[in-house]
Amino acid sequence: MEIDIILEPDLKPDEIRELGILAESYGFRALWTECYVRARDPFMTLVPLAEATDRIKLGVMVVGPWEQHPIKTLNTLLTLNEYSHGRACLVVSAGAEWCGVIGKEPERRVRAAREMVEILIGASTNDVFNYEGELYKVRRGFNASWATDERPLIYVGAGKEQMIRMSARVADGFMMSDMPLQLVDEAIGYARDALAAGDRGSDDFRISNFWAWHIKENREEAFREARREMMLRAWLDPEVFAAFLSPEDLQIMIDKTPAFLKAYRDRSGNIEDVPESIVNQMIENITATGDMSDLDREIDRLRRFRDAGLTEIGLRVHDDPASTIRTIGELVLPALQ
Repeated sequence: MEIDIILEPDLKPDEIRELGILAESYGFRALWTECYVRARDPFMTLVPLAEATDRIKLGVMVVGPWEQHPIKTLNTLLTLNEYSHGRACLVVSAGAEWCGVIGKEPERRVRAAREMVEILIGASTNDVFNYEGELYKVRRGFNASWATDERPLIYVGAGKEQMIRMSARVADGFMMSDMPLQLVDEAIGYARDALAAGDRGSDDFRISNFWAWHIKENREEAFREARREMMLRAWLDPEVFAAFLSPEDLQIMIDKTPAFLKAYRDRSGNIEDVPESIVNQMIENITATGDMSDLDREIDRLRRFRDAGLTEIGLRVHDDPASTIRTIGELVLPALQ
């Protein structure tokens, strides 16, 4: 299992360049930026890093079919791929963050994501490409003959059965988000069943998981950061948290969603009116949080993810990313080799 680094979406291009150079020096597989609607364009912010490195992959997550036509996304992705000489990757998702801002109602999410993936892969590997999907069309013999590098890897952001099975049919892999160990076997099972049903081998199919990393020298600081970001962990999806919370505790989490959102927005990490025991269970099961004395435990968890079938895992770093990259590079990567 290889290790990727996922950065905050608010970093400037020169900051991403320096962090990416550092990550490449330790041997991380990829560095990812996130495509938030209220942030810089992630493809453009990766260009300085593409020019400054030659091994590390450069990824953007997640881009949905609602933001623009998939062919426009393809041209942007292929341009980054050209800058990086074939090292670009993309996670496609049918999430709806952008939809709330642009006033578009998402519909037929699995179908929309599938058609986007089919267009991104098909149009980058065929001299002439036409596509008659139910939602998207590509006509007049589109071609990207200028794109001569190895094509980008295309993942699907998936955590539920339909999306996972679809990814196994059409994509290069899928990336789960905040998927705890209790649910990983089931999710990977869906992919393996779909791969077998489609007579597709699993050797080159990528399986990843977005995993929040809050290991710091200062334990209190680590837990404050984990609480601050908890609203984003699986977007408090009850199906995920039901894997380890009691029904009563799960209902408290659901009822107190505004408190989690407030702790994220005001950056305080203070989740009001939610028992500490519940928050600690959430942190324990769905993040890597603690001080350096907890590092061995988290390395063991990463080994369990690897043994379950993950081919890679994306560690989401937050405050002081350079220090965190050094810690992971010096203490975690060697332990997993």
